[in-house]
Amino acid sequence: MITLPHHVEFLSDAWLEEARTFLEHEVARRMEKLGDKPFSVSERFTHAPPHLKSPGGVVSWSLRYDGQTMTVARDFNADADLVVEGDYQAALTMAQFVGLLAPGAQEAMFREAGTVFGKDAVRVRGSLQNDAVSEMLLLLHDHMGRRTVENPDLAHRADRQGLSARIREMEEKGYTIIERAISPQFADEVRAATLRALLPHQSFSMNWMLYHGREFEQLIQNPLLMTLVDASLGRGAVIASFSSIRKGPGAGVIPIHTDYAHVPEPYPEFAMTGVGVWALEDWRTESGPTWIVPGSHKMRRAPRPGEGHNAAVPIEMPKGSVVYFTHGVWHWQGDRSEPGDRVTLHAHFNRGILRSLEPKKTDVQMLHRNAPRLGEMLGEDDWFDKMSAAGRDYVRFGYMNKLHAFTEKQKRLILEGTS
Repeated sequence: MITLPHHVEFLSDAWLEEARTFLEHEVARRMEKLGDKPFSVSERFTHAPPHLKSPGGVVSWSLRYDGQTMTVARDFNADADLVVEGDYQAALTMAQFVGLLAPGAQEAMFREAGTVFGKDAVRVRGSLQNDAVSEMLLLLHDHMGRRTVENPDLAHRADRQGLSARIREMEEKGYTIIERAISPQFADEVRAATLRALLPHQSFSMNWMLYHGREFEQLIQNPLLMTLVDASLGRGAVIASFSSIRKGPGAGVIPIHTDYAHVPEPYPEFAMTGVGVWALEDWRTESGPTWIVPGSHKMRRAPRPGEGHNAAVPIEMPKGSVVYFTHGVWHWQGDRSEPGDRVTLHAHFNRGILRSLEPKKTDVQMLHRNAPRLGEMLGEDDWFDKMSAAGRDYVRFGYMNKLHAFTEKQKRLILEGTS
């Protein structure tokens, strides 16, 4: 397993042991509310990553309460009161969702997982009749969600998410589009939250959007976007900036450029930055979308005056989609002829060794209500800016080295077309 000591991989032995410890403690303190009526829960998921070494790629676990004691085991119990089955990567996406006791949270979790993997990727049958039991299991979900890391096997993850071809396209063209990466409902929620955050004197653009609502915390961790970030920038990439733009009719105001400010030419052969631009309404040419010059990242330099426009393409995509571009690709903001506003969110990421445009603000409550991935994007998992009386943080240094090596190895399999 490749994790920090306080994190776990989904359904690994360490995950199971952490769940057992939590449940034993909660059962002891909730005995009166749980009563003496037995209950059981069991989960089973297919297509687990190979490094988990599960028989047939299937992982499972069960919990049983006999009215007095709780038992946690590796087996699958098809006759449990509540049974959950499906695809491992889809279940992992749901396992990283924190905050299930909030109104509408469970519905949102299933909705967004269904948008990415299909509505039958995770299936539930049966029920639990005791509200105290249900509450305890929701708290278990959140407790584990705060500790559960993303699948580190990039090739396996990209395959299960249907992104292998998108990663190859990104390397060839400098960009790729993921259509409908979030549900239309969530896109509407994010758009409304963005408009609430924009003050009258900041009606065009605003930074630090991560700190303006739960919607932005969830959006920036989108599992599909994260896979593209990992493939282009390696693990440990950090948020460079998270900004919004509200653009009405008229000519575009952001000219052709790259996102490699102050980087000497020729640019490095490896990507240093990447940005995901979210469409919160349908993008057509008339909408004033981003324009990109495919393959321009291979020039390894900024565009010269008057260069690039004839080879550009407009990014057209439906609401809830994201275009991700990287490697210093040439791009600009298009003209808008449609009425109304185009509202977008721009999630910029830097390779973990670089400084960010936005200063990082470590909010312990924010970290508590999210999976470890958000902390990774805020620099919590690397060894930079960390020092103890004993010296450097070699635990994080070693962890990130292993994660980088595994990611690069699996990326090569994707680009070779063997995964």
